[in-house]
Amino acid sequence: MHDPLDILRQLVPIDSRNTLPLGAPGERASDEMAMCAWLVDFLEGLGLGTRVTYAAPRRPNLVAFPKHPEPSWPTLAFQAHMDTVGTDGMTHDPFAVEVIGGKLYGRGACDTKGGMAAMLAALADLLAEKVQVNLMFVATCAEETGCQGAPFLDLSPWRIDGMIVGEPTSNRLVAAHKTSVYLELVCAGKAAHGSRPEAGINAIYRTAELIGFLQRVIIPELAAHQSPGFAGSTLSAGMIQGGVKPNIVPDRCSLVLDLRLVPNAPPVAELIGDLARRAGAALGFPVEPGWTQITAGLGTPLDAPLVQTVQRALRQQGRDDAPGTVAYCTDAGVFAAKGIPCVVLGPGDILQAHGAVEYIDIEELRAAHGIYQQTAREWASRRG
Repeated sequence: MHDPLDILRQLVPIDSRNTLPLGAPGERASDEMAMCAWLVDFLEGLGLGTRVTYAAPRRPNLVAFPKHPEPSWPTLAFQAHMDTVGTDGMTHDPFAVEVIGGKLYGRGACDTKGGMAAMLAALADLLAEKVQVNLMFVATCAEETGCQGAPFLDLSPWRIDGMIVGEPTSNRLVAAHKTSVYLELVCAGKAAHGSRPEAGINAIYRTAELIGFLQRVIIPELAAHQSPGFAGSTLSAGMIQGGVKPNIVPDRCSLVLDLRLVPNAPPVAELIGDLARRAGAALGFPVEPGWTQITAGLGTPLDAPLVQTVQRALRQQGRDDAPGTVAYCTDAGVFAAKGIPCVVLGPGDILQAHGAVEYIDIEELRAAHGIYQQTAREWASRRG
């Protein structure tokens, strides 16, 4: 039996930081190339075929697949992203493996090299066991900047009956998560000399009024959205940018919002257009939508075979099998939109992800290894 701790010790020192969105200018701290190369060697060593494609230069996506799949067997894919967030502000060496008090420390140990290590160990054991499942492994880039890499990955050459996405859920089954929308709203003004502000129209002041409207009207409306397992949709103002010099009345100001929408929320395009229109009508000046970035939500039915199979595996492992929800987004939403049944389940606590101190509980890591193996065995019962 393979120990996921041994694999995780090898993954943590690999620098796969992702600090800039795809297509953004500037110098990158790192990329996913070294991680992808390590995975290709490991997966091909298990006898799987591999295919690497690119979302952008040096931003690889990886698929590992059986070279001779058995048509009568169901297919199960394990998925994890290769990138981590940056390391600024960390209080321990991000790439030096430290094991203290039953926990392994390092950047990505929780999000999501831990889940990846458990999946790889499970794959190795299941292939050696010759379980009657076509097993695949999918690794994506650019997840940490809004699940940007997964949309570039074409999985149509394979029939994938189910996919487990290995984000940190404390080994709880997650069948639904919110849609993420980053939305820029722009307020225009009229430039003037700072000594004569009455001659201009201050776009920053207009944006302040817009923020007030969002707080008074839109946020309470979003909170009233209803969907099982969720406490409503949310909106957070995350960035504001306006003006060029202190002595010039600004003629433009942009506000970037982070909306998290429950599965039963109105369609995103409708909501965005309605928000800008209503704000302009209420405030008496135009509010224009700028750029948007949308990451699909997840809403796998609770009677789906994949959900019920994972539940059986959890019960076999003596664990709580109740499906849950999370507010954050994952690649599961992207792949579900491509027609692949998905759930999210992995070791680690999301509160440990992205922090100055990142670690994973080793007992939880090994428990995930067992859950993944048992899920594949239960999945084999769907043969034919």
